[in-house]
Amino acid sequence: MKKKTAILINGPLPPPLGGMETYCQDYLKTSLPDEFDVCLCRAILIKSVFTTKGLVRFLLRCLNSCSITCVWIVMLLVKRPDIAHIHTNSWAGFYVKGVMAMLARFVRVRTVFHIHGAEFKEFYGSMSGLARRLARFLISSNHVIIVLSEQWREFFVTIGIPPEKITVMPNSVFLPSELPSTGDTDKLTVLFMSRFEKRKGIYELLELIERRRDLLEKYRFVLAGPRDYAWPEAALRIKGLGLDDTVEMPGPLVGDGKDSAYRKADIYVLQSYAEGMPIGLLEAMSYGLVCITTPVGGIGDVVENMENGLLIEPGDVEALGRCLELLVDDPDLRKRLGNNARRTVQERYNWSARAGDLKELYLKLIDQPVARQ
Repeated sequence: MKKKTAILINGPLPPPLGGMETYCQDYLKTSLPDEFDVCLCRAILIKSVFTTKGLVRFLLRCLNSCSITCVWIVMLLVKRPDIAHIHTNSWAGFYVKGVMAMLARFVRVRTVFHIHGAEFKEFYGSMSGLARRLARFLISSNHVIIVLSEQWREFFVTIGIPPEKITVMPNSVFLPSELPSTGDTDKLTVLFMSRFEKRKGIYELLELIERRRDLLEKYRFVLAGPRDYAWPEAALRIKGLGLDDTVEMPGPLVGDGKDSAYRKADIYVLQSYAEGMPIGLLEAMSYGLVCITTPVGGIGDVVENMENGLLIEPGDVEALGRCLELLVDDPDLRKRLGNNARRTVQERYNWSARAGDLKELYLKLIDQPVARQ
């Protein structure tokens, strides 16, 4: 029997509470683990790194980085993979993943460097000249660089990454078998499901809830996400306003809980300041929800205003309110936008097609010669 091509993946798992985590979990549910010998090296070994602050968090992050690098070296030597598929974000994690890619190439393993970082432009802009040269080297040295959209491809070409090495491969999701039925309650449900951090636009949504009490007569709000970052502050604000009955904060949702939240919702809000290509947005679109979002990162490639969603500018609380006013009285518009959103995911961002793209990329890469770096 012919030996399967061995793929060693580095990425966060579990639980799938963020974009990279969800991508890695969904990857393992595709046909790829059946066609290749896939092994996952987890990028997060110390979970408390997300629940601590200050010096303790810094020390835990350093310990986690050293730990995963050691595990990575062992897996490279023991598993002897043909390809290393490395998922990276921005900031400190980028350098760790860059070193891991170098280690893979040192033992003659072909590397796929998969950049998810929503804030990579800000990250690169904050660097010194020397750091920028290092970043370009860490990226360009890989055999293949995957970015999430054409906009991101243009950015990386602009900073000097060889265009022939860059492959645009958007994030993807699994399509629910059936569209959820809505209209069972007297109020429409607005869902926010992401991390409670500034760049996700959570503060604007909280401000809207505080200022527009009239909307609470027509909408209920579900704010779901991990209980870190600004979650405690948001919970105190909602409780202080006496809106516990109208604004639900269930914490992190995965599996059936996440599926149920999408099925009960009518509108999904993600007023981000920076994004790669948010999987939460693609998931909401796959359920036929009307999505109110911003044209940042790869979102502009996915959402067309008034065709398959509504686009507003980051930070514009008034525009968010106008969108909700528009949708509450127009069920036909909600249905059209929701159906078009689901169709967009089905045709362009479905895992059934993306798995084939990755398979083709792996097979082409395995035919390329590789030398020790």
